[in-house]
Amino acid sequence: MQSIKFDQSIRAVEGLLKKVSLLEGTVYNFSLPRSAAFNEISLASQDYNEVYEAGLRLSHYNFLLTDLAYFQFSRATDTEWALAYYPNPRITGSPSAKETFQELIEARDNGEISEEDFAELASDIPSKVYVPRFRFEYSQKQFKPVRHPGAHFHIGMSGEDRWSSARRLSPLSFAHLMLKYFYPDEWWPESRFSGPEENWKDPVHMANCLDDGLSRSLRSDGLSHLFCDEERSGLHFSST
Repeated sequence: MQSIKFDQSIRAVEGLLKKVSLLEGTVYNFSLPRSAAFNEISLASQDYNEVYEAGLRLSHYNFLLTDLAYFQFSRATDTEWALAYYPNPRITGSPSAKETFQELIEARDNGEISEEDFAELASDIPSKVYVPRFRFEYSQKQFKPVRHPGAHFHIGMSGEDRWSSARRLSPLSFAHLMLKYFYPDEWWPESRFSGPEENWKDPVHMANCLDDGLSRSLRSDGLSHLFCDEERSGLHFSST
């Protein structure tokens, strides 16, 4: 993916996060620069909490979400890029933990507790990793048929799992997917499928629907050219 298209897609993610009121902050609205400090920790540790906290502490992300999860989008060349989603191990995926966190935010904002008390109480929420880390990689250089798919997902912290994909993914498509499956409260009000069925084919509803936005983004991304017949005959991520 060309640099200009990659960065345009990142900026579109910023708009998407604003649309669903999930954007807490932006550090880079272009390809994430390399961080030697973060890479050293992420390559050496299989402790998700340690890696997540390092990214948060170093502000090594493109976008921070309201639950303090974050996205990392990095591009090396037209044929080498990586997209990652780091959920908050204390909050993301847990309605009760999210409610507790929101109550702490309100107490801080209302002056009932100090910033220091807020940080301490928030860190006391148990870390249970309700949602795994997701990472998508596209690499022509590392492609080996079947053994190392050119386009693939890593789910969790193993690093040796490579879930083959028949499609290349842009930052925007990747962000759509993470929001759809891990932020349903924010996603479904913006989907035409949450409304009356008679509205599903309405052009206005289709234009504003997040599910249709995902479909358009996937079609724009195109197919992976690093995908062999042997991979096609097995289980893989794809779309029509």
